[in-house]
Amino acid sequence: YTSGKGSSAAGLTASVVREPSTREFYLEGGAMVLADGGVVCIDEFDKMRDEDRVAIHEAMEQQTISIAKAGITTILNSRTSVLAAANPVFGRYDDMRSAGENIDFQTTILSRFDMIFILKDEHNEGRDMTIARHVMNVHMDRPSETAASEFSIEKMKNYISYCKLKSAPRLTKEAAEKLSS
Repeated sequence: YTSGKGSSAAGLTASVVREPSTREFYLEGGAMVLADGGVVCIDEFDKMRDEDRVAIHEAMEQQTISIAKAGITTILNSRTSVLAAANPVFGRYDDMRSAGENIDFQTTILSRFDMIFILKDEHNEGRDMTIARHVMNVHMDRPSETAASEFSIEKMKNYISYCKLKSAPRLTKEAAEKLSS
C-alpha cells in the first residue's frame, strides 16, 4: 500500500542508492517491484505528480521497470496488479459533467487500467452513521459489525484473480472517444 500524495517515481518503481560505508551503489525496489506477483494499492492517485504517475507507465504496460543509473543497467520485474483510488476533480462527482471531466487523468494512464469503476457517495444519513460508528469502533479498539455488503479479503483476491484470467475488455468507439477527450 502507498499514497500517491507522498510517493515519488523512485518510491513507486526503484532507485539506485549509495552505501555510505562502502560508497558502492545498489538497487532499492519501490512499491511496484516489492509487489511483484501481487497487488499494489495506491490511494490518492489524483494527488500524485504527473511525472511520478508517468513513471509507472512501463510497470503497468510491460510489467517491468528499466533502470539505467550510476552504472547499473537492469530490468526489474513488476508483475503486479494496480488498484488505485482517486477523488473527482471538483472534490465531489458532478453528475452534470462527463466521466472524463470528473476524472482528470491522461489517456495514457487510463488506458493501462483494465477496469475503471466510478463510486459515488450517495447521501444516506443511516449509512453515514453506520460508517462513522465503524470508524470510531476501530479507533477505540471495539468490535465492529461487518456489513453484509462488504467484501471479504478472500473474495477480493478471488475477484482480482478472476479478472486477470477472464477479463478481456474492449472499448466501444464511443468509449474511446470519451477517453480521448
